[in-house]
Amino acid sequence: MEIIIQRVFDDFEDIKKISSILNCSYKFDPPASFEEISDWEKDNNISIPDMYKSWLMLTKYARIMGGEFELFFPEISKHYENAVLIGSIGGSGKDLLFSSKTGEIYSVDDEVEKYEDFVDFLAHVYIRLEAEAEDEYGDSWTDIYDEKFGDE
Repeated sequence: MEIIIQRVFDDFEDIKKISSILNCSYKFDPPASFEEISDWEKDNNISIPDMYKSWLMLTKYARIMGGEFELFFPEISKHYENAVLIGSIGGSGKDLLFSSKTGEIYSVDDEVEKYEDFVDFLAHVYIRLEAEAEDEYGDSWTDIYDEKFGDE
């Protein structure tokens, strides 16, 4: 049985909470089972990075900000060599991937953007969510958030 990395769990909870106060749709499916993840790794002879594995153990599919970000169960990329597709960004066809050789997380559209790790990518998601909250509610978005979630 795998353990969910605390930083991933905390980011997951924060992203779910801020998503719930925004006026755009979001969806978090139930988690992938350890067996599903393990079977995929064995079938494809690829190790899923631990941080993304933790995310999958929280949700198998996430649609954030009306599809601005989508994260899903790994798929072998048909377009990029030695790459595994795990999401899309911006609804514009920007792919989120990890290297099947190194586990490095990166996105690709016209250019490649590398992330330190999956938590670094989640920080980019959260920053975008904060910007959306500020656009919708102004500086008072933090009061709305605090009122809803208090000292959880």
